[in-house]
Amino acid sequence: MIKKENQSPNKRKKSLLKIGMASMIITCVVGTTSSFVFAKEIKVTVDDKERLLSGGIFQNVGEVLEDNGIKLGDQYTVNVDTNSVLFTVDNIEVKSKASGELSFDGKTIIYQTEAKTVGDLLKEYKIELGDLDRVEPGQSTAMEDVEEVNVIRVAVDELPSRQIITYTTQNKDNPEMEAGKNKVIQVGVNGESSQVERVLYENGVEVKREVIYDEIVTAPIPEIVEVGTKAVVMTTAPVAETPAVVETPAPVQPPVTATPAAVPAPVAATPAQSTATNAIPEGAVKMTIQCTAYTATGNATASGVMPTANHTVAAWSGLPFGTKIYIPAMGTTYTVEDRGGAVTEGIVDIYMDSYDACIQFGRQNLEAYIIY
Repeated sequence: MIKKENQSPNKRKKSLLKIGMASMIITCVVGTTSSFVFAKEIKVTVDDKERLLSGGIFQNVGEVLEDNGIKLGDQYTVNVDTNSVLFTVDNIEVKSKASGELSFDGKTIIYQTEAKTVGDLLKEYKIELGDLDRVEPGQSTAMEDVEEVNVIRVAVDELPSRQIITYTTQNKDNPEMEAGKNKVIQVGVNGESSQVERVLYENGVEVKREVIYDEIVTAPIPEIVEVGTKAVVMTTAPVAETPAVVETPAPVQPPVTATPAAVPAPVAATPAQSTATNAIPEGAVKMTIQCTAYTATGNATASGVMPTANHTVAAWSGLPFGTKIYIPAMGTTYTVEDRGGAVTEGIVDIYMDSYDACIQFGRQNLEAYIIY
């Protein structure tokens, strides 16, 4: 048999039509499939709120977020690189940066940070802590729970000083001495101790002071006073009995005119002597305070000025620097310019020119007037 090589024109047209329709169907199927293949849904968490976003797998993360209304600024942080293409990312976390106040070395700044903890924040700002320094809150605290961070610089100083030890008074009964009479048989002498105080400073301000060393250099000598205990016996002189008088007639004598006794001239009373005192300042508060004395240590006072005799006193913290204290017994108005480890409420330490003057003064309870 012989095969025919040429087809009729009608059959050729039908074949071309079938091929065209098949191409159109394939194009539609491929286009539809591509739209599903090249799109991706991804979970996005914004400040702990979750939502689903969709975008092209070849879009970068920043574009997808912006297309979905999430605009990033300096106050936000993202867990992935916003230039990464979407098909390489499994989830996206967007968080607001932690912000607040950071105080250190005398200054305060406003921070915005991606740091997770307070310790990370200190590293970010290159803040190093010394052995005694601390930060509040602690370094492990999460930044999301913090609004203020304070760096506290801690320093310790040890200050040597000499302190007066006031002598005591001992009373000794003397049954041979009349009651109400006293006699000093041993004069009291103040002693001296050597002390070292440890002072704690936080950011340059004293917050604690304690005595860590106290040794007696010279022991005080007590004053011994004999006190009379002998009872005084009151005696009454005996009355002599008048003997009986025998009457004898007396010769008659001429009358004698009695000379009146001389009347002593009245003595004018001498007025009592008055002791001059300084006037008490108006508005001053009266109280009895215990007074001790100290002398030069070579250092400035706690208020920053050098101490001056007849002017400077160290007082408790309840009396601000500059407070005036008038002590009538001293005839002087002093100014509070110093503090002291042993100077607690009700005690003042008077600055004097010499150690001998301090020893002689000792410790006395004196009337004083506080002038605020």
